[in-house]
Amino acid sequence: MPDPRVTAPPVHRRKELARAWTRSTTSATYIPRSIDDVEVVLLELVDEVLASLGAEKFSVSAGTRIGARLVSEGFVDPHALAATINVLSHELLADLTSTPDTELARRTVALLGAMSSGYADELRAYTLARQEEVKQALFNAVLRAEHDLRGIENRFHEVFTSSATGIAITDLDGMCIEANPALAAILATNPDRLPGRMLTDIFRDEGAGDVMAAYRRILDGEKSRVQEHRRLRKDDGEAAWVLLAISMLKDGAGDPAYFVTMVQDVTELHLLQDRLGHQLLYDALTGLANRQCFHTKLESMLERADPLATITLCCLNLDAFALVNNSFGHSVGDRLLQVVSRRLEAVVSEENALVARIAGDEFAVLIKDSPTTPDLGDLIGTLTEELANPEYIDGIGVAAGASVGAVRRPAGEGNAIELFRAADTALRKAKATGRRQWAEFHEDEDGPALELDRLAASLPSAWEVGELTVDFTPVVRLSDREPVGARAVLTWSEADHATCLRLAERTGWSVHIGPLLLLEACKGFAGSPGSLRVQLTRNQSGDADLVAAVRTALEESGLAAGRLELSLDVGALLDDFADARDNLEVLADIGVCVGLCGVTGGPLDLDLVSTTGVRSVTLSGALGAGSPVLAEETARTVRMFNSLGAACSVLDVPALESADWWASIGVATAQGGVFGES
Repeated sequence: MPDPRVTAPPVHRRKELARAWTRSTTSATYIPRSIDDVEVVLLELVDEVLASLGAEKFSVSAGTRIGARLVSEGFVDPHALAATINVLSHELLADLTSTPDTELARRTVALLGAMSSGYADELRAYTLARQEEVKQALFNAVLRAEHDLRGIENRFHEVFTSSATGIAITDLDGMCIEANPALAAILATNPDRLPGRMLTDIFRDEGAGDVMAAYRRILDGEKSRVQEHRRLRKDDGEAAWVLLAISMLKDGAGDPAYFVTMVQDVTELHLLQDRLGHQLLYDALTGLANRQCFHTKLESMLERADPLATITLCCLNLDAFALVNNSFGHSVGDRLLQVVSRRLEAVVSEENALVARIAGDEFAVLIKDSPTTPDLGDLIGTLTEELANPEYIDGIGVAAGASVGAVRRPAGEGNAIELFRAADTALRKAKATGRRQWAEFHEDEDGPALELDRLAASLPSAWEVGELTVDFTPVVRLSDREPVGARAVLTWSEADHATCLRLAERTGWSVHIGPLLLLEACKGFAGSPGSLRVQLTRNQSGDADLVAAVRTALEESGLAAGRLELSLDVGALLDDFADARDNLEVLADIGVCVGLCGVTGGPLDLDLVSTTGVRSVTLSGALGAGSPVLAEETARTVRMFNSLGAACSVLDVPALESADWWASIGVATAQGGVFGES
């Protein structure tokens, strides 16, 4: 089963991908087989790649197998691997429309990295096998020299000179006796310049230690052969990464006679692995550090900094960035992200700072404060002002406002995770107050906010284990205090019904719990007298699947449609949010009693009741009779709703005296409060 978090790999283009792979590799290097054979092999490997990327449980083992098979199928030139990585990374990620930090991008990079590793291991084994063959040929040539010296010398010379692997034969002191053209090519020198030179001069190491140490271990009998990677300086001044395979040749008496060193140039493979490593830590579009790299460097900065020295972390979220993508296309959006990156780096260029792109349109700025670092307000003002200036891209002037959350604290107070969470909490606070706002993290506000975050995140599991359940509070007719039905509410030891719904709205889980709440409420109430009231949130009211959920709940519970009173959020209807208007009309058509909740009695509320099939409105108990003006206006509102044919109900009446007042102004029913907690 595919992982729902992963953008689906382009399985429908498997043949196209195989052909592109074939073209890329065959044009990059010579492969000793027909084009058709190559395409058949690569089509099999494409299927393995796509299956691995789309698997529910991702593993890089397929990448290792694919890399190894490339070598076994004859793709032994590193140019073939480079072509493979280029075409696969381009084709597999071509359909992505979000950040390169998506799950498919992460899997693709990890799979390609494993493919490179598998290729390197198999190529090393392939190289060593060829090297062993060459060495054995050399050794056999010496043994047969007495019988056919000239023929052996000719064969040896052919193998020695035509080998693609560099070969050096040295005496036991490390002086080169003979070297083949391939070694000269690797070291960018003339073959005639190698004989007579010492290994320490030929293999000028760039920091891996004494070159002759490996030879001494073999001579001392510690090792029979040694393999090691080294970074050498070529005669033209360039660096080369090589794999050295060192072994010894013995004379007829079995005594050490010569060293044989096989040299494989793996520079391109090493650079390719470096590039893949860079892609794992840096954003491909902007070149900034990604979330993983940023978090690592944040940890490092906190560890090295003086505990009393302050650190500033700002999290920025671009406002309405989606509008740029939707209006002008993703190419303009991508270039705007690049502009934002450059501007953020420019603002903090005089500081000891790091800028990162941590999500699609989210950035972070980390500063190790100095005496000249501006105060937080000035710093954020400079950042947002710089971003607000329009940038002209293909003649289109676009700008990126940003909401910012910031925290400034001593390095010794908390770790990287806590610091990042504090900045993110401040960012959410800023976004809640509107666009292009900023907020600073305050410790005294964090406790309640963190507790609400914990509760919001716990809602799904609380429902799953039965801690969050559906209960009922009575709906009472105010004229005689008789119950006429019940209202469905969520019951949880951690929070009341209103808090549960508010937290569910915040996480988007309210749309998921809505149908479950309806079904459980209808089943639980079906055998009771009166009507069942269910009040919906804004997101639930606009849910495209609301009508289907209502039909299912009625069918499975056997509750008659006329006994269900469903109250939609008045704000969702007035804003024409999602499918709220359509839901109101269809629910009325199937016989459900449709009401409104969240009503304050404004002109737009009254107009909505007069132009729709709304049959009830639920008022907040906060309206009440707190002052003569409020009491008079509330009474007038109730009379208006009643005249329009909508019965009024009130939530959370605090006392029986208040219930008498609500009854006196024409309110029909009450829910919660003195008649039952909600």
